[in-house]
Amino acid sequence: MSDRPRPLIIGYGNPLREDDGMGWRAAELLEAQLSPGAADVIQCQQLTPELAPRLGDASLVVFLDAACDQHPGVVSSEPVTAEGNSAWTHHLSPAQLLRLSEQLGSAARPAFLVRGGALRMDPGDHLTSVGEKTAIEMARLAQALLRESSSG
Repeated sequence: MSDRPRPLIIGYGNPLREDDGMGWRAAELLEAQLSPGAADVIQCQQLTPELAPRLGDASLVVFLDAACDQHPGVVSSEPVTAEGNSAWTHHLSPAQLLRLSEQLGSAARPAFLVRGGALRMDPGDHLTSVGEKTAIEMARLAQALLRESSSG
C-alpha cells in the first residue's frame, strides 16, 4: 500500500428518497469502474465535520450529489473552493467541509462538485429511471475529472 495521496470520492444524499440517492449510486458505479485502490470512495447521507480529516489525505476530492434546482437529468460540474464558516454545525456544504479541512491544517487541494438534476425525491429506496441514467452520467463525469487530475 502506497503513502501517496489518492483521490477521494464522496457520494452523498438520502438513498431512501428516490433520486436524492443519486450521489450514492454514482459513487457506487464509479468505484466499480476504478482499479482497486485507485481512489477512496465514501457514501453518506450528509457532509459532516468527521469527514474533514479524510479530505486532508486526498489528492483530489469529488463530491457527488443530487440537485433539485437543476432540470431532471442534467449533470453539471463546478470547482469547489474553501469558504464559509464551518463552526457549530453538523451538516456542511462541500465548500464548508473544505474550509474545515484547511482549518485542521490540511493543504488546499482541487475539489469538484458533480450534481445531477433529480426528477423526484419522494420516499422510496430506488432511483427513478431518469435518476439511474443521471447517476451513470455523474459517474462518467467524475471519472473524467479523475483522469484529468492524474494526467495534469
